[in-house]
Amino acid sequence: MKKRMIEKKGLRQLMAIFGSVWISLVLLLTVAHAQGTVSKSTNNTLLAIASTIFVVLVIGGFLWYMYRLQNKFFDGCQKEKHMSLFFESPAGLPSGTVRSVLALIIVTISIYFVVIGTFIGTGFPETLTTVLGTVIGFYFGARSSAKGTDEAQRNQIKGYQQDRDAALSDQAGTLVKKIEKGITMTKLAVGLLPEDLKKKYSGVVGKLEQGLSSAKDLSKLGNAVQAVQKAKDVFDDFRKDNPVKNIVQKAGLSFAGVLGGSIPPVAIIAGVVSVGTALAGVAYQKWKSRILHAPFSPADTPLKIVDANTGFTLFLQSPIFKNAFMPELEDNDRPFIGAAVEKFLGFADKTALWEQYKDRFESIEAFEAGLEEFRRAAVDLELKNEIAPELLAEAGGYENFMADIDKIHGNPEAKADLDAVFTVFQGLQQKGEPVKAIFQKVREEIDT
Repeated sequence: MKKRMIEKKGLRQLMAIFGSVWISLVLLLTVAHAQGTVSKSTNNTLLAIASTIFVVLVIGGFLWYMYRLQNKFFDGCQKEKHMSLFFESPAGLPSGTVRSVLALIIVTISIYFVVIGTFIGTGFPETLTTVLGTVIGFYFGARSSAKGTDEAQRNQIKGYQQDRDAALSDQAGTLVKKIEKGITMTKLAVGLLPEDLKKKYSGVVGKLEQGLSSAKDLSKLGNAVQAVQKAKDVFDDFRKDNPVKNIVQKAGLSFAGVLGGSIPPVAIIAGVVSVGTALAGVAYQKWKSRILHAPFSPADTPLKIVDANTGFTLFLQSPIFKNAFMPELEDNDRPFIGAAVEKFLGFADKTALWEQYKDRFESIEAFEAGLEEFRRAAVDLELKNEIAPELLAEAGGYENFMADIDKIHGNPEAKADLDAVFTVFQGLQQKGEPVKAIFQKVREEIDT
């Protein structure tokens, strides 16, 4: 912009200098001719210099006009998305511009010589008489014969505009559908959030619906360009205030603070979503309880009873029970281990189990924590065989994934974010929304 202003200023100064010199020469020539104070040769020299300056000014002025017109024509074609029209036009100018400018230059110069000849008495140059007549005759003759061509070009431009309006209408319609889907998803997501987060997004839905209504109204009124722009603005607002995206972003930050740089936080969220959409029935309920560290109820989510050998492994993977039953584990007491596994994974009453083994624990809370830890180890054994390995490959495999989940539960903020992520995607899935596609889109936006 600054460079263009400097160019304009320089051109104006140059034209002012040439104009001043030309006016001075013409005045000097006129006065000298009237007084007869200069020779004929000097008179001719002054006339030649003045004429040359005038011709340069005229041609320079028209060239500058054509330069400005070309820029405006380019901007118009670019705005209307008809660049083919610009490149098909002669010299990048509207049809007929070059022809009319040439005619105007010749006519202007001819008028100049008529005026100069009248004042100085030199008469009008005979060579220009033929040129002027030819140009005028050719120009108006060409204009008459080009009426059909101009009409065809106008029809072509009209067709371009109709195609553009149709394309813009389609674009507006596509954006409107995306916004409608976004509003539906936002309503569902906000309804699943805790009260403190609901307040944050209370005005988002209304803002989106108002903007969507405006875009539809503009489209109905035929303002395709404004409708598209309004729809784009509304869609940008949705992308900025998308609750699902914000929840994923927040979870990613809190997870990163807990996990460090071992596994990308988004890989953990991807694992939660992909496995959650792949499982169903009892397997899904076990997955949900495992991710959220919810209590396992054998009545609701029956656990498979394992033999003593497998039970021995489960005890070793459960630090609380490992410490409590270390004497039996060291003695390799298989009958005791087999009976205990059946009780801990079966339908035995929790209170009765506490009464039987309370001498091994400091408190009932410690016993219940150990029981849930033991049952999580059993669930891990089951789920590992039911989940396709590729679903958790990005997170480093099942063991690494679950180890990170357990670390997240050790941090209250990260745990709350994990609960929010699971709750929102579970709710969207229950409403029939394409959860995997939604998450993939959110992930792409976060990555960019």
